Amino acid sequence: MSKSSHAYGAYKHVLIMTNVEVHARRDAETVKQFGAEIVQTFSNGSEGIDYLSEYPVDLVLCDSSLDDMSGIKFTQIVRKNMSRKPLPIVMITLENRKEHVLDAIAAGCIGYVLRPYSVNTFERYLILAKKLDNYPEIEELELQEAKDMVSRGDFDDAIEAFEELISYQDEAQKYYDMGCTYLVQKKYGKAIVAFKKAVKINDLFAEAYKGLADAYKGRGDDDSCKYFLKKAADVYAQFDRLEETKEVFIEILKYESDVPNPFNSLGVKLRKQGDYPGALHAYKQALQLTPHDENIYYNMGKAYYFMGHKKEAADNADLALRLNANFPEAQKLFQRVHGRPWAPSAGKKPPPPRTGTSTSKSAKDV
Repeated sequence: MSKSSHAYGAYKHVLIMTNVEVHARRDAETVKQFGAEIVQTFSNGSEGIDYLSEYPVDLVLCDSSLDDMSGIKFTQIVRKNMSRKPLPIVMITLENRKEHVLDAIAAGCIGYVLRPYSVNTFERYLILAKKLDNYPEIEELELQEAKDMVSRGDFDDAIEAFEELISYQDEAQKYYDMGCTYLVQKKYGKAIVAFKKAVKINDLFAEAYKGLADAYKGRGDDDSCKYFLKKAADVYAQFDRLEETKEVFIEILKYESDVPNPFNSLGVKLRKQGDYPGALHAYKQALQLTPHDENIYYNMGKAYYFMGHKKEAADNADLALRLNANFPEAQKLFQRVHGRPWAPSAGKKPPPPRTGTSTSKSAKDV
């Protein structure tokens, strides 16, 4: 076993996912050099998921291709369904396309190793993965201490502690920029570690905003409470955290009934950046919060229009107009597609209710 493996602690129970026998054999031999005591290999993603539900695995090494699904899909399923502490998953693959690396990051991998790899390279990524898996423990302790201050009624001290945590925003941006640089250099393993650090810091950042809102609420400052709740909702929406966004949004509605939907605001931002698929995803999430908001349907129609999907653009303009017939921007969009004014269709009703909060009006993307 490598001496330096003691510096980060060995992964004792390792799961290897690959449908290439030579890869499985090579990966198993390698992890045993670094202290692995139990090594289990599957070529079928479903079998690996079943194994994870029964046994406490410390690390997963996943190839890009399995018998029944891709490595990306396997990672997504594990991330979605494993309720305990997030499991470290390292992608080990021959695939070096930038798009695959970004998909692996989005799925939740904390490392990315290209085959064929040397033992030294593998060890270096294990050390990086372990550092990331433990990061940022000190900041998380600080966050809990600040929350405890709120529960004790020490609101001024809590506000000071949360504001210190918020100062880490620049550090998150630093890691994000570092990840972009590594991607350009095709240093995919380092890129994925840098991006995941940025995400973990921003998660902490959102919790700090929520904590500030609670502290100001305890001090009786409703305006500051509402301000920081909105900031928390925006960060949660940015990271596609629907349940957390919904929870904070419901809290905001207690103070302001006409507050913009945070997912709709995110969609507007992404649309203006030219990320139309990302904008559409954000708008669809927005409908989970405010299902009867005509502005969201209009914004979806506009995104579809810029993508060249005119039928979908017209359909969403129609949905917006069935909710609000006096909506000039939606009328213009409908006429631009069909070359005729919009008129209500006989027998058609507004969109059915969806699970979500009461309707609040979002800013139009005009």
